[in-house]
Amino acid sequence: MKTNFYFFLFIILSIKMYAQKKTLKCEKVYDAIKLVDRQEYDEGIKILEECEKIDPLEYTYPYEIALAKTYSKDYDGAIKKLIKIKNSKAIRDDYYQLLGNNYDYLGDSAMAVRTYNEGLKKFPKSGRLYLEKGVMYENSQPIEALKIYEKGIETDPMYPSNYYRAAKIYLKTNDRLSGLIYGEIFMNLERTTSRTKEMSELLYNGYKKSLIFTSKTESKTEFCPAVIDVAVYDKKKELPLCINFAYSYLIAMMKHPEFNYSNLIQIRQDFLKEYQKLKINNAPNVLLNYFKTMDDNMVFNAYNYYIFQVANKDAFAEWQTKNKAEYERFEDWYTTTSNQLLVDSKNFYISDQIK
Repeated sequence: MKTNFYFFLFIILSIKMYAQKKTLKCEKVYDAIKLVDRQEYDEGIKILEECEKIDPLEYTYPYEIALAKTYSKDYDGAIKKLIKIKNSKAIRDDYYQLLGNNYDYLGDSAMAVRTYNEGLKKFPKSGRLYLEKGVMYENSQPIEALKIYEKGIETDPMYPSNYYRAAKIYLKTNDRLSGLIYGEIFMNLERTTSRTKEMSELLYNGYKKSLIFTSKTESKTEFCPAVIDVAVYDKKKELPLCINFAYSYLIAMMKHPEFNYSNLIQIRQDFLKEYQKLKINNAPNVLLNYFKTMDDNMVFNAYNYYIFQVANKDAFAEWQTKNKAEYERFEDWYTTTSNQLLVDSKNFYISDQIK
């Protein structure tokens, strides 16, 4: 059985936003939502059942009842309620998400996967349904889970959770590069959450394992296991990202004798300069392009301190205090909507390590 610690937050926000967009005949629904938020499930359900009587064709009330039953661990009751509204024209992908999760909580993983697949037939670009399906395979078939998460990234590239799950798997393998890129894209799509803080530390440790200083004068990288047969490789094609990435980092590491928090910040800036010298035009990378944009706007240095702040809170706080104006300039730029990382169907990253 999976643990959907991210699921409930999404559902709460989703239903509130959905309700706000509609004019509901039963305004008591908002009182019910507050009761459910306070874990007063029975009281909330009573109000929602009253709303059902007032407006029996409205999808919101039975869905909210099912949600409250899910919170209270009445999974059978939630499933029964959801099945009654299965033919509603108002169904969205979160319906299949909630229904599949309840089957999973009951231990019926086969029915859960079947539900997610049914939802994907109706909502083929639903990142959250790919996420739920992928989690079902993560413990037993991690490669299959990665393929599902990456399909979710491809079809719904602004949905952050598939990046999060894929990054955590990759960072445990010898292909840390994919994990580092997915993890940082995730941090730019989902900011200031507990998962973001977790990923900050995971990325720092990922770089620590990948940037190896064997002595004060020698270093190596272990980002990923890229091997090329020079005899058969098409020289007209760009080299794999792994090779270009590792090469640029090796050059950047030459100025530093060891790995530490402040050195990593500078190494990343030097890496970007070296990577740009390669003039890779045929294989753009959405994250590295974003680095370039930040560098052009003179906020990349502060961004690096921000991204890795959890790894060394004291060092970050000290730098932030000494560089208050620079950090505030970064915050102003980074929180401007037009400057946020945009990932779409023409501009997204999928690892080339799994075929």
